[in-house]
Amino acid sequence: MKAIKKRVADRDIRDLIWKFLRAGVIYNGECAETLTGTPQGGIVSPLLANIYLHALDTYMESNYLNLGDYARARRRKQGKSNYLYVRYADDFVVFCNGSKAEALAMKEELKGVLSNMGLTLSEEKTKVTHITEGFDFLGYRIIRGMGTSGKMVPKVLIPHKAIKQCQYKVRGMLGPRTTNEAFSAKILALNRLIRGWCAYYRSTSSPQWGFREVERKLIWDMAHWLGKKYKVKIPIVLRKYMKGKPKTFGTKTTTLVLPTTYKAKRYMAKTWHNPYTEKEAIIREKIIAFESLWLGNEDRDGYRDLREEVILLKGTTCYMCGTVLHPSEVEIDHDTPRKRFKDKTEADYYHRRESRPISSVRK
Repeated sequence: MKAIKKRVADRDIRDLIWKFLRAGVIYNGECAETLTGTPQGGIVSPLLANIYLHALDTYMESNYLNLGDYARARRRKQGKSNYLYVRYADDFVVFCNGSKAEALAMKEELKGVLSNMGLTLSEEKTKVTHITEGFDFLGYRIIRGMGTSGKMVPKVLIPHKAIKQCQYKVRGMLGPRTTNEAFSAKILALNRLIRGWCAYYRSTSSPQWGFREVERKLIWDMAHWLGKKYKVKIPIVLRKYMKGKPKTFGTKTTTLVLPTTYKAKRYMAKTWHNPYTEKEAIIREKIIAFESLWLGNEDRDGYRDLREEVILLKGTTCYMCGTVLHPSEVEIDHDTPRKRFKDKTEADYYHRRESRPISSVRK
């Protein structure tokens, strides 16, 4: 709050931030007080981290970063190393072009700076490693390796654990217990996962190898899921449900997105930029959130496939007002009220349904 008061004079804003800081945590129905720190996962936490850790940025800039070429060359002649420093919220990396002893000394120095700020450097998450061994930062694998020109260059790669995590999520979405769910709904859910994951990693060095690994598991998991759903063998699944170029699974209106259709997007390296104002900066918040991802499940199993059949059969014209609608605006309803049927499965045959707008759906 002292750091905020240096820049913010509005008392109402400061009071609102104070309430964020003092908000408790509800766990198992009980509220626990939080006397220190910021809310974990709170929407304001990254902003508060930037405000408080600005002192660390200032320390690094004044002592190591804002040095000219002459000053850096002089430090090297004196046997001292130079440093680069990158921070995103509470994650940061320090690069050192000296010995391991100097890197360890910088770690202890930063530990002391953070201690004066009332913070503790996490020993479990902090490690000193050589750049040729690489390290993970913000979901990427940073490493120095041999480039196409025969020289050692920095590379940004897809971590192996990120590929395994994506494959594990796909397998969970296509589990044996989900075969009652609609085929088209499952494709839509998988497309959301693939688009988000590939868009995040397409800017890495040679991302196609990682995309191929995900695609290989995606195709076979989807084939086995369809085989269990329709109780047919894999060759029949491949002949009946794979279409287009490149070959992929799909229905008459939806198609499964293949990771390999995403091409590498190269970002030009720049010496310095502000990640919050740079137009082509990689935005970390857009990384796919596996925990909140829709898995393709429905309130009524198979409903989306039924909806698709009705739209193909009767179009998207509302039978009440005659308005021609976009397929995304269409919902289906019974011609004859469902409660009149003794057998509810008989009421759900698609020839008894009409298309109508979502806004006028009756229960």
